[in-house]
Amino acid sequence: MNPETKLQRAIMLALSKAGYTIWRNETGQFWTGQQLHRAAGQITLGNATMVPCGLCKGSSDLIGIGPGGRFLALEVKTPTGRTSREQQNYINQVNARGGIAGIVRSVEDALALVQQEET
Repeated sequence: MNPETKLQRAIMLALSKAGYTIWRNETGQFWTGQQLHRAAGQITLGNATMVPCGLCKGSSDLIGIGPGGRFLALEVKTPTGRTSREQQNYINQVNARGGIAGIVRSVEDALALVQQEET
């Protein structure tokens, strides 16, 4: 398990214990289509189509709802991790509309960010 995944899990556990409902927002894409051939762990598709999954490009790693009903979006980064332009835009949009969003690098960062829920 990579360091960011370990941190995400620790944050989810801490926020859940503090009364928040938190989900991991898996984003990505996959291919679907007509299976033409399958052998040795490889599949050939015909009429293949790319299907996006998750909220949107740039959406935060952890999504949730605070005890008071406010929307939460936490972008989890290791100490050296950097946000993309799309991730920063998502955070800005959530904050501009009354939600709580930000970059967190520790459990303590996450708990401090969500304290806004209570104010």
